[in-house]
Amino acid sequence: MQTSESNQSTLPYQTRQVFGFPVAVSTVDTIGQFLSEKAQVTDSPFLVAAADVHVITRGVHEAEFGQVLENMDLICPDGMPIVWKLNRGQTPDAPIASRVSGPDLMLNMVERAASSPELKHFLLGGDEEMLATLTQKLGEKFPGFVPVGVYSPPFRDWTDEDYAEMREKIATSGANVVWVGLGCPKQERWMSDQRHLLPPAVYLGVGAAFAFHAGTVKRAPLWMQKNGLEWLYRLYKEPGRLFRRYLTHNSLFLWYLFRGK
Repeated sequence: MQTSESNQSTLPYQTRQVFGFPVAVSTVDTIGQFLSEKAQVTDSPFLVAAADVHVITRGVHEAEFGQVLENMDLICPDGMPIVWKLNRGQTPDAPIASRVSGPDLMLNMVERAASSPELKHFLLGGDEEMLATLTQKLGEKFPGFVPVGVYSPPFRDWTDEDYAEMREKIATSGANVVWVGLGCPKQERWMSDQRHLLPPAVYLGVGAAFAFHAGTVKRAPLWMQKNGLEWLYRLYKEPGRLFRRYLTHNSLFLWYLFRGK
């Protein structure tokens, strides 16, 4: 994905390169407003990735996943190291990048939907219990918010029939905002691979946002989020699942940074 200067002039945000990928220089509120408006007029799938260190370095390290990121229409900086890289070496008058995390963006747009019937949200991912809890929690936090559909995909390798059923569920719901909580890299690959078949809508890969907002996984304290330490908190909570990921991709990020990639 490459964003030309002429295209950037029509958008409410700029992009800057992070290891070869154009990442938005903006804020949660600006992106939330833009996507909420985009959802109401788009006539094709618009794909959004929330990219932390793991996502970006995987895109550099694995050519196949790099192509997946190239297929995204918008990459948001979901991680303070990405934000620091975006702001590094900029002139004082240059726009300042802020973190636009999947969980924060989800809350921003769900809040808008609670008072905007034109925004119709769909939740894709997780098991049925999590989806029920997530729907309940979001409805309690933002009275008036009710998703037009939810779907828990089978926990196995998907068949062509499974893919078709997911597309049909989204299409028949009338959703124009689809939250994809399948985890990285599955959610990004699903969006990219299915792009030519998906119903028109804004699709957002938000990873752990479902678990955070459902309350099944506790998010790091705000001071850790702001200082780029959320990964450390998650590692403490889930060492078996995340140790290898963070060891590999945090190391790769530092290596690419020092090489000036």
